[in-house]
Parts: sequence; structure tokens; C-alpha cells
Amino acid sequence: MGSPQIARWRSGRIVIEDGWLASVCGRWWPYRGSFAQAFLDMRLRPLRQDRCELYYHQPWSSPDFLALSYIRSGPATTLSTFYLATLALEEVAKLKRSSAIVCQVTNDRITDRLFQRWGWQQHCLDWPGRHFIKRFYGNYPPIPAHWKQRLRIN
Repeated sequence: MGSPQIARWRSGRIVIEDGWLASVCGRWWPYRGSFAQAFLDMRLRPLRQDRCELYYHQPWSSPDFLALSYIRSGPATTLSTFYLATLALEEVAKLKRSSAIVCQVTNDRITDRLFQRWGWQQHCLDWPGRHFIKRFYGNYPPIPAHWKQRLRIN
């Protein structure tokens, strides 16, 4: 997870399986999910195991930011697996020296209170939808040893 190659990728995918980091892969183009894609993933490609796939990209218009663009999970995905995926994204932001991570939350199962507990703040309140930001500006929160082990960070 500490590879300088990750810092060079403009977009990627983080996969967490059974509460452990499975892979971090670069992508040639950003994956921007849509409601149609989410519907197809639920109906045609449901995840039956404890797995979370998180897609991110670095927008050309804001190179200091990371955008969390799509999360794919299923009913068997645990909260700890999802939390570990967000920690992995924070580690990617640290490697890329990003100032913040932004996202729009459309799933009602992800509550505002949960995101606030994890250090995210509501953002762009005048826009439609639920937008969140996690700011760093050079101060990246430390990851506890238990989670570092699951992320395979030395």
C-alpha cells in the first residue's frame, strides 16, 4: 500500500475483502457511477460476500483533491470492511499529498452522523444531494495499528 506508483495514478479502485485489503489498482479513466449503473450492479452483479470496491479519481479541475466517485458493496458487506475502504482511500490521499477527499452520498444507509464520526463534514449545502468533504491540508490523521495491519502497511 505504500507504493510510489499509487501516487502517480489519477484514478483507481480499492478492493477490501473480508476486512482485509485485497488490491489497489490504477485505472486509465475515472469510473463515475450513475443510478443506472447502481441499479444494474444490484440486479445483475450483486456482491454476495463481505466485499467493498471503492472507485476514486483526481479531477483535472482540482488536482489537489480526490473524488470518491463510486462504491460497490452488497448486503453482506460489513461496516468494518467499508470503514477500511475509507481508510485505504485516506492513505491514497496521503501518498498523493491531496488536500481533501470529496464525495456525494446517495445511499441512505450511509448516514450523516456516521460520516461526521469518521471526520467528514457536510459540503456545498446549497447544492442538491448530500455532499461531504474530508479535509487534510497536510495533516493526515494517524491510522491505528490494528487497521494498519489490515491495510498491510508496515
